[in-house]
Amino acid sequence: MRVSTGVHDGSSGRARFASAATAVVLGLALSACGVTGRRTTSAVEWPTVTAVGAVDPGSTDPTAPAAPTGPIPTVTADPLTPTKPTPTSAAPAPTPPTAAATATATDPGSVAGACERTLPAYPVLQPGAKGPAVRTLQCFLNDADYGPVTVDGVYGAQTRAAVTKVEAGFEGPAPKPGRIDDGMWVLLISRTLGGATLKVGSKGADVVTLQRALRAAGGTITVDGTFGAQTKKVVQRFQQANRIGDDGVVGEDTLFLLKMGATIG
Repeated sequence: MRVSTGVHDGSSGRARFASAATAVVLGLALSACGVTGRRTTSAVEWPTVTAVGAVDPGSTDPTAPAAPTGPIPTVTADPLTPTKPTPTSAAPAPTPPTAAATATATDPGSVAGACERTLPAYPVLQPGAKGPAVRTLQCFLNDADYGPVTVDGVYGAQTRAAVTKVEAGFEGPAPKPGRIDDGMWVLLISRTLGGATLKVGSKGADVVTLQRALRAAGGTITVDGTFGAQTKKVVQRFQQANRIGDDGVVGEDTLFLLKMGATIG
């Protein structure tokens, strides 16, 4: 760079030239370093970060919120290692059924215990008796709503109490209290008979009940649920023994006698 001062004489001119040259060199050096008379800038400009909600200090909008004056809050990031999940409580184990519930469902000694209602013959029973025939008696007592009686095959106090309920319906005192004879069997079995007339050709549960009652009454009959010639013959015998005709049709009179415990004799 060439600088002309307009004066080239003597030593003073050389001095001024040297001063000017020094000033130029110094100015170039300062410019290269980015230093000015008012501020110093870095060779790398850092980006300006503006906090959310803050405004440029140079904004002239009177409604704009003021820039924060305190330090910028520090935000802590979530840890890179996931936290261990809290174990959930295990579901409670199912409560096993109680002994009483199990007995009711499967124990042959429960109220709903199994029994055979059709017997080859219906024997005489007394309090204290045991066996399959007692279980049959207990089921018939429950069927006729004299229970509930536990079907356990033992003619004990509970069964005796149910039989007492039956005897309470007699017109007079029971001739032999607690005794289950053919008349008592007929009465208990027939209590579940409906009011429909039964005759040759009839079929179903009522015919089964009728045939059981006639067997308990002393008749010889097959229990198969079909009102055929054999059933008609036994019905006629029953009617003759009780002097109500012998048409072989189980109507109102015959049903009444069966439910009262009448027998063939």
